Amino acid sequence: MDFILLSKERTQHYCNKILMPQGATDILLEIVDRLHDDQKLLEIYKTFYADNIESGYWTTVWEPLKIDPYVEEVLGNHASLLYLHAALQKLPFTEQKYAELGLSDELFVDTLRDIGVWVQNAYNLVGYYALRNFSWIWRHLEARMFRLGSMQYLAVPFSGEVKGFYNEKEKSFLLLCGDGMELRASGDMQGVCKKEKTNDGFVTTYIETNSEYIGHPITPEGKAKSEQVRLSRNEWEKILDKDDLLFEIHIPRDTSFDMESVKASYKQAKQFFAEHFPEAKTKGMVCHTWLFTPQLRDMLPPSSNIVKFQEQFYLYPTAGSINFLWNFVFNEMLEVKDAKPDTSLRRKVLEYVHEEKEIFDMRGVFLDRCGSFGEVSYTQKIQ
Repeated sequence: MDFILLSKERTQHYCNKILMPQGATDILLEIVDRLHDDQKLLEIYKTFYADNIESGYWTTVWEPLKIDPYVEEVLGNHASLLYLHAALQKLPFTEQKYAELGLSDELFVDTLRDIGVWVQNAYNLVGYYALRNFSWIWRHLEARMFRLGSMQYLAVPFSGEVKGFYNEKEKSFLLLCGDGMELRASGDMQGVCKKEKTNDGFVTTYIETNSEYIGHPITPEGKAKSEQVRLSRNEWEKILDKDDLLFEIHIPRDTSFDMESVKASYKQAKQFFAEHFPEAKTKGMVCHTWLFTPQLRDMLPPSSNIVKFQEQFYLYPTAGSINFLWNFVFNEMLEVKDAKPDTSLRRKVLEYVHEEKEIFDMRGVFLDRCGSFGEVSYTQKIQ
């Protein structure tokens, strides 16, 4: 198929439709002119589109955007917007996909405007329009992720690094570590806070027999135990394993975050996928977020929406760091020496930093089998 560059008129149309900031729109229109006038720039553009977007490669990796030196020479600080324009070549496909699925223009705009939010966020941080997380936006443009209410949802197969079990009689849920997880003696993942491996850790093993599941248990707060437990198949049902389908959820930067809106959003998502993707039989949600920084339970009161949200998920060991939380509580460009303790949360974070206490994010899962979202309490105690 011959390559057809998205015209200035179509670029303007789509930028307006997905609420791209006007300043970024003007630059994208200028880039179209440059592509018509500069054959070398156009060839770089076409090669990138073919190798990364048309091929589907961008859906398989999370890696920094590699900007060609010539693009940087020509476009300077706005070089990443050339690659954004290449990504926007997918918008006619996205629009067609929405139409085939019977999805509304309102949902299209609500989902796709997130791209402009990130472009504006870059401007707020560095003073010029850019796309600092190119690997993020394929989800929107491939019509795989949708914003439903206050949250974004993508149905994905679970990675399987942990296994989930439910005891119907006791109404309790328990995660076991999968095979080969490298953990500290504390039960945290080796490498948290980008530190060297400790010498007192352990490597997990997981075994299934005809009668038992044998592995290292994890507390709801995400701490693994060095001593294994043996779960009888007669009492415990495995309800989470590798490739089980879950909603991978994301919290948009511009969302109003409170438990009632999240509960309403999750209900909406289940109805939406049941109607438009009936083959996607999801079991619950999985998330990797700064909101799952376990130290937040010490920093915030139990009434906090962040704490309430975190407590609905069963956390598990993750090699996180302070970066995820820092980027949202302060911003990624701010150095510690310049950070102001002007909110109670910021004050607590800075206290941890100055006292050299560890702060790190985690992953967590919520399964429908455990109860209604917003009402679950993980009561299984591991001694």
